[in-house]
Amino acid sequence: MKTLKIYIDESGDLGLNEGYFVIAMLIAYDAKRIKNIIKNFCAFNNLEEVHACKLDFPNKQFLINKLTKKPDYSISYVVADKMMVENKKLFESNNLLFNYLASLLVKDIFKTNEDDIMIYMDNRNQKVASSNSLIEYIKIKAMTSWGFDKNVKFEYCDSKNHKALQMADFVAHCIRRRYFYNNNDFYKRLNIIKSIKFPQEKFRENIFRKY
Repeated sequence: MKTLKIYIDESGDLGLNEGYFVIAMLIAYDAKRIKNIIKNFCAFNNLEEVHACKLDFPNKQFLINKLTKKPDYSISYVVADKMMVENKKLFESNNLLFNYLASLLVKDIFKTNEDDIMIYMDNRNQKVASSNSLIEYIKIKAMTSWGFDKNVKFEYCDSKNHKALQMADFVAHCIRRRYFYNNNDFYKRLNIIKSIKFPQEKFRENIFRKY
């Protein structure tokens, strides 16, 4: 049985201090190539880890060129316009909103995929309690609502030791630039197969800063 490998990372936070929060999902059909891009980039630049927000434009351009060289990956994402979420109680416990947004993101994969699924996430993004609640939430949804009867596993990793998660961080950063700065130079080059805006009816496209 094959295993579909999924890498998920986020950009922004779930506080009400800024406009957008992004969760990006990178599916790597050739995970070795994705990992080698980051591995070689770090070695050449003497970096321990790639943090997309700390890279200058030429280095970001280098990574986007390498990633998009082959169509062996796909990207889906959900972006929340936080100020337009009417029920602010969702922000009292970040677990609630994060879990809901994450379920929107992975739903179609579970409904259409016939292989086992392995999901990797950065362990610095969510506290242990919320990590456990997300795993339980997704598994229950998969088995009761999405008709998924294969195996699903989650692994929370230190991104410093996981090159593909560093690429997911870069992807999430490229997407956030599209909304937060109205800059789609890297965004438009990504192989994006699905984008979800929340809340869909009230999502705003025009709150951006100059880059």
